[in-house]
Amino acid sequence: MNNDWRKNLKVGDLVMMVSGHMAVLTEVNWRDGIDAGYPHVRVRYTDDDSGGSCSSWRVKEVLSESR
Repeated sequence: MNNDWRKNLKVGDLVMMVSGHMAVLTEVNWRDGIDAGYPHVRVRYTDDDSGGSCSSWRVKEVLSESR
């Protein structure tokens, strides 16, 4: 399975998380360490306007790309 699409995540993308919640990406950062090949993201969840951050591996799919 090709996961390279995670490397192209951008601020403003609307995504579906593995948890089943929709979120908007508010920050995309590259970090050193175990997941160095994939970005770490900060999100704003659409259902309750709460924030969070996680590895891009927690993003299931991009629903709408930012322009």
